[in-house]
Amino acid sequence: MSSGVGSVLSDAQYLALRQGTTELKKAWHNSLQKGEMTQLEHFKANPAIVPKGNPSEPGFLERCEAFINQCTQRERLAKSFIQEMVWKNHPNLKKAGVTSSLGFNFYDLRGPAYLIYPVNVHFRNTIPRKGKVNAGYGTMANWKATRNPGVPYAGASEGNRVAIGTPDENDYYAKYKEAGAEGSVTFTAEFAGEGYTDNLADEHLRDLHRLWLAEEGMIINGNSGVSGSTFTGFKLGTCPTPAGAAVATHSVGATGNLSVVGNADLPYTTALSNTQYVTVYCVALTAMGNPNNTQYGYGVFPTIAGGLTPQYARQNADGSVDLINGGTSAISAASTAVQATTGNLTIRFALPSASLPYKGAFGYAWYVDVEATNTTNIANAKLAGITTTPFCFVSGTATGTQAANFTNGSLSGITTDNSYNGLDFDGLLTYAANTTGAYYTDLQGGSLTSQKNGRVTELETLLQYVWQQYQTGIDEIWGDATAVATLDAAIRYSGTSNSAYQFITTRDGQNNLLGGFVVSAYQSRYAFNSPTGSNAIPIRIHPMIPAGTLYFFVKNNPYPQSRIPATVEMLVQREYYSIEWPQTSRKWPFGTYVHECLAQYVPWIPSVITGIGPFVGS
Repeated sequence: MSSGVGSVLSDAQYLALRQGTTELKKAWHNSLQKGEMTQLEHFKANPAIVPKGNPSEPGFLERCEAFINQCTQRERLAKSFIQEMVWKNHPNLKKAGVTSSLGFNFYDLRGPAYLIYPVNVHFRNTIPRKGKVNAGYGTMANWKATRNPGVPYAGASEGNRVAIGTPDENDYYAKYKEAGAEGSVTFTAEFAGEGYTDNLADEHLRDLHRLWLAEEGMIINGNSGVSGSTFTGFKLGTCPTPAGAAVATHSVGATGNLSVVGNADLPYTTALSNTQYVTVYCVALTAMGNPNNTQYGYGVFPTIAGGLTPQYARQNADGSVDLINGGTSAISAASTAVQATTGNLTIRFALPSASLPYKGAFGYAWYVDVEATNTTNIANAKLAGITTTPFCFVSGTATGTQAANFTNGSLSGITTDNSYNGLDFDGLLTYAANTTGAYYTDLQGGSLTSQKNGRVTELETLLQYVWQQYQTGIDEIWGDATAVATLDAAIRYSGTSNSAYQFITTRDGQNNLLGGFVVSAYQSRYAFNSPTGSNAIPIRIHPMIPAGTLYFFVKNNPYPQSRIPATVEMLVQREYYSIEWPQTSRKWPFGTYVHECLAQYVPWIPSVITGIGPFVGS
């Protein structure tokens, strides 16, 4: 059928119309073939005669009236005949006419287009931004600081001076990095949206949102890989070799329990038998390599079905190519094969305790090889699961298909360390993971410990460490949803349940009692300048904090005499700008960019607790 008809009627409607017309023709010809000379045929052969003559002639008006009556009769009989023939042969056509199903309806399109996606970029929005303070920028920001004023003993003997103090001097650097987002709108899209939404303006706004989301991920988890006395990037290197031991069989099932943060039961296809041997390989993943969602990270979300992407070639809008690392360490050596035995058909594999905490690793990918003999075949080791813990439980053959020796074409493969990106600036968690003196602990899937009085041992230890080392406190606690929920449960635990608090309500207020008790802050005794000797630290959720992780942020200047403008700043080489690129086709190409780096002036104070598993009371 023609495209013109298709734009009005669907295929089904068009075919029904054609079929109906064909059947009407058949009914007409059948009536003639039967010799049924209808009145309609008689009218056709004997048309009514228009009266002639002069209106003044006697009888002319009567002839005209007779002619009109005859025409009316003919019309009425013809309509009656056609209606009877159609309804008799096509009862479904009695329902015909114009209904809403025909499609001639107003399109109630509400505008402008809605932008329904989250743009939760708290740190990007709240960290102070500072531009040029000197005559120029160069390629990096530099600053100096004294961390030890060199305080000698102050006691003075009569008439004598005391020893001269010698302060230390520390140099710090942060290299400017460039970030951007690209977009384009065709001329047709611009014109077609007129009167509904401004497609060109909308795409510019979405482009800015894309940049903000990428920035937020980098502000928290960016890792340049450049380390040293003044740079804080890191490289995971080669993942340590795991070791295994058989344990009592879990009742896990083929789906595993990877949906629960801290639970390391890998899904499987076929359960182990006591005639099989298991070997595993492990790859450590950074926070950008194992993101909580697809709004940030290095571009490819790792899954069991899709596997890992250690490196990929990003095709840029101008035809250039950048190699982007996937946030993966080099794969470990093979573990020693462990045999499953009767009653112990699950094998627990773990990285050696001497290698932990594995700072900067927030995920672990496990490749499992199941053999009938005590042998190892890397080609048979398939991706079985991705955990947030440095251990896993293997109860059967892997559900994934990516082999431990897979190749990545001409690009860097899994045998190479791709845990960093040179296009990153270092983020808050990178500073915390790789700054000497910063508090960083990994619970390795363990539970927070409730003291059954509203306090949590791990937090008390951290707060005491920060106070004793640096004479200050913590201003905010940030975590992913699971870690914050676990902290909530640990605070409220009384020894028998997760509700250590008494709720009091008046008789008249019982109908207004709300469910869902939430711990919104943690009371700390380490508050030197507080009038009450304590402060309430807000507990907040962020979608880009790694799973099972709490980050303890210092927002306020802990040393008023220090001259630092803030504890953390975005040093801006060039603030946000957009370029409308030259047109080489009938569309508007553009990009949005910023040149900046993150400067953490007190990186030894912010702290991390990671590897937090489900809460277990004791």
